[in-house]
Amino acid sequence: MQAASRKQIDDTQLLKQQLMDELSTWIAEHHLKQAEAAEILMVSRPRVSDVVNKKTAKFTIDTLVEMLSRIGKPVKLSIG
Repeated sequence: MQAASRKQIDDTQLLKQQLMDELSTWIAEHHLKQAEAAEILMVSRPRVSDVVNKKTAKFTIDTLVEMLSRIGKPVKLSIG
């Protein structure tokens, strides 16, 4: 049971990291300052800093998916 729980936590962390990577790449590709990205993403500048610094514990998957949606990057989930 403990191993299954650890796997679920690891899978969640990996998913959050992938979503944050997409956001960070988008910010870098558009040469945006954190304040500019925050305005577009409709979050505070410190939240953008948390994304760029991969602070996964501070975000839910839903929040990251919403942020990606705001920049025209819909998320598709595949199971299996």
